[in-house]
Amino acid sequence: MSAAESGLLPTLHPGYRVAFRWTLIGVATLIAFWPSFRSLAEEIGSGSLIGYVPAIPLLTLLAAQGVARRRGDELPIHDRQIDLIVGFMGMVLALLVKGVLLGRYADQYHLLRLDMLALWLFVVSASVTMFGLRPVARFAWVWLLLLAVFPIGFRLLIISLGGTRYAAGFVMVLLAAAATALAVGRTRRRALLGAAATTALGCAIVILMMLLYPDVRVVAYELIPSLTAAIVVCSWMYLQARRGETKAPLNRPINSLSAKTIQLGGAMVLVFAVLLSLVGLPASSSPPIHRENALRFGTPLIAPVGWQITDVTEFSFVKRFFGRNSTLIRQYLVADEGNPAWDKLSRPRTVVMDSVVSRRPIVFKVYPDNVIYDMRASRISQGRKIDLGNDIIGELFTVLDDTLHVTWTKLTWTWQNATQAQRVTLLSVDNHDPGAPFPEPQDALVANLNTVFSVLIRGNSVVTNKDPNFKDAGMLTMLGRDLVATQIDSAKEKS
Repeated sequence: MSAAESGLLPTLHPGYRVAFRWTLIGVATLIAFWPSFRSLAEEIGSGSLIGYVPAIPLLTLLAAQGVARRRGDELPIHDRQIDLIVGFMGMVLALLVKGVLLGRYADQYHLLRLDMLALWLFVVSASVTMFGLRPVARFAWVWLLLLAVFPIGFRLLIISLGGTRYAAGFVMVLLAAAATALAVGRTRRRALLGAAATTALGCAIVILMMLLYPDVRVVAYELIPSLTAAIVVCSWMYLQARRGETKAPLNRPINSLSAKTIQLGGAMVLVFAVLLSLVGLPASSSPPIHRENALRFGTPLIAPVGWQITDVTEFSFVKRFFGRNSTLIRQYLVADEGNPAWDKLSRPRTVVMDSVVSRRPIVFKVYPDNVIYDMRASRISQGRKIDLGNDIIGELFTVLDDTLHVTWTKLTWTWQNATQAQRVTLLSVDNHDPGAPFPEPQDALVANLNTVFSVLIRGNSVVTNKDPNFKDAGMLTMLGRDLVATQIDSAKEKS
């Protein structure tokens, strides 16, 4: 530990000691969550809604400096035991979230981003350890704002508003208004004025961008209006409040720190940072996305020989998840002839085919294929890799559906061309009668989140089919291979 922090240079300006402690927290956070930051950058670069996250720390700093300028006198706290206990418990919780829950929700990693929750817990706990519980508690509303880096609430709100880049921009303006209210809220009137001004300016910028740059990337809508409005309004109100006074930003004395020593606390923060860095992010079990530039998406798939399409339906709700240009097409395929290996009465089998197209392949990682089916009362097996030919690898699952009272089997794969990606899902049910119920596509994200809490309490066994029976594996595998070959051959003939 530095001489200043060990008490050898007690006259060192408190500002340097504050900077040193925050630098230590920042370095420890980078050590602990570097893979998360790298994954976040890749997801932002792919056009995901999560591009708003970099704005949250900036808005938090803006709010924190305003709260800090209104800081009153605090009683010095010399007993550090409570600070260390609370900080230790918080960092243990962060380690449990990253070490246990990330693995438990591996399939929903990109949707939930629980590592961002662990990051927030670590930063708050490290701050308590380095500065003390009472000083940190003074910034309670600021810490609540920083919790917005945990993206599930933001995703749900954006999806409920249509899932567009414009909705993302308006929601970020509201977060910027909250940050401005905290920054300038010396009185309630000033807080309301700052929030209103930020909202008005931010919304005006969003509308201007909609008119002039409607197709700009979603991250631009999330960052430019919110940060511009918050910075402009905060600067204007700061200058207004200091008319006739010096405008120097650090013209007020910095109170001495309540937490006088940090040898033990600093060591504890670094130890937990190393432990957190040893916990890797969950590896995706999904097969890689194969690229075939000759493919053309957005229209119904061509039925292979031996099958005919009897019905085609298009659903528009997927635009909220997969982008405004995305499509979901459901096709019913019926075999021309019965097969005793597929049905003991040799009845022609029916298979449902759902195909989702999006311009952003990353969204297929964010939203698993079961996000468009109600899975609240279902148990799903582990996936089985299936070679579909032409370098396409699919996954086969069985699902026990207590709502439909059937067992259904699904085969899914994802492929892409130069500009789009498509996820194809084949569904069959063990009820072979005409009119048998198939799972219907629907906006089931919120409903399926109920299973998240069930898994948290009871573990993965509550949603896992441990004894799967892949009755239709042969039929779906043959159909999947024929479908893949038919689409690729047809695309190459037309190109």
